[in-house]
Amino acid sequence: MAFVYRYSKMAEGMRPSPIRELFKMTQRPGMISFAGGLPDPAIFPVEEFAVCAEALRTQGTTALQYGASEGHRPLVDEIQRRMEPLLGRPIVPEEIVISSGSQQAMDMLARVLLDPGDVVVVEAPTYPGALHTFRSAGARLALVPCDEHGMKVDLLPDVIERCRRETGRVPKLIYTIINFSNPSGACLSEARRRRLAGIARELAIPVLEDDPYGELRYRGERIPTLFSLAGGGVMFASSFSQILAPGVRVAWAVAEAELIRKMVIAKQGMDLCTSVVAQVLVAEYCSRGFLESHLEKIRSHYAGKAAAMASALREHLPPSVRFAEPSGGFFFWLELGGDSRQLFERALEQGVAFLPGPAFYPEPAETVGEVVDGGPYARLCFTFAQGTEIVEGTKRLARALEQA
Repeated sequence: MAFVYRYSKMAEGMRPSPIRELFKMTQRPGMISFAGGLPDPAIFPVEEFAVCAEALRTQGTTALQYGASEGHRPLVDEIQRRMEPLLGRPIVPEEIVISSGSQQAMDMLARVLLDPGDVVVVEAPTYPGALHTFRSAGARLALVPCDEHGMKVDLLPDVIERCRRETGRVPKLIYTIINFSNPSGACLSEARRRRLAGIARELAIPVLEDDPYGELRYRGERIPTLFSLAGGGVMFASSFSQILAPGVRVAWAVAEAELIRKMVIAKQGMDLCTSVVAQVLVAEYCSRGFLESHLEKIRSHYAGKAAAMASALREHLPPSVRFAEPSGGFFFWLELGGDSRQLFERALEQGVAFLPGPAFYPEPAETVGEVVDGGPYARLCFTFAQGTEIVEGTKRLARALEQA
């Protein structure tokens, strides 16, 4: 007789990541994948990392030992140096925590801010990993639509008021990916950032400013961070996954020291500390100046791929398929005019994969106020596929569209 486990309410409510589940379907031989948001392994800095591994000879006793939950101090110092110009004020080490990927930083924040039944405001569409984290915390989601300039911040006061009417609660958190959003590729405009900072400050609602793609701008000028505009109440989070390599599993968050301390205590119950070996290698990589030259390289590399995909989409897809060419990041967001779930099945038959729009929206039972399905949309990642694959994959997608 099989043993019967009595699962927690949290476990009973868990659902797999739609991206991770669909990702398994895209691994067939000959499949061209625009599905996973993967960096290009062809430009991983393997040789530079091999050089940095020499640090293990001199720092091995530190790297192989338990570390501080807050993070390896030399890496904290590197992040402090890089962040101060972006965040608009001096940062002290007590305002920084190193996490095992940005997903963990989000989870730490959810644990210290959210109770079951609390409301989180998210842009629609948004990153499924954030939806998963907030769902696991028992939160409900209130949606603010996006356009090519990011979250429609002018709609935010009405969304907050609707939350108050329908749940009796003011949202506990606002979540936004400000630069080259996953999945839409949109970049929140400066005017909207200032408006969002003002609303959050006026209503005392904290904001999670998620910025994994901010260093990957291919066109235009950098826009001030929300953190620098708000004067408090914003947690800034970013990661080395997109700008260096996802395998290092090193990310960071910056916020007021009081909040960071709470998050550190939550982290102690998760993994005690982020891999010190990984932190030592990343700190060495940054201190040797490798990161700046690598960023220049990947910006140029990905800019060429983004231009190639934009050209292929315009040439091979019908005019009814609408999209905006992103100025950075990893993604194109297509408005198809039909159901992306049905197109997904036909596309797999043609040997090309993407992610259907519904993966980036919460389910109706999780939503306060307006419910959006995402059926007419699709996300395409341009960074992983090689140049010839981008063209051929777009042709295959066009054939799948013709079968509609």
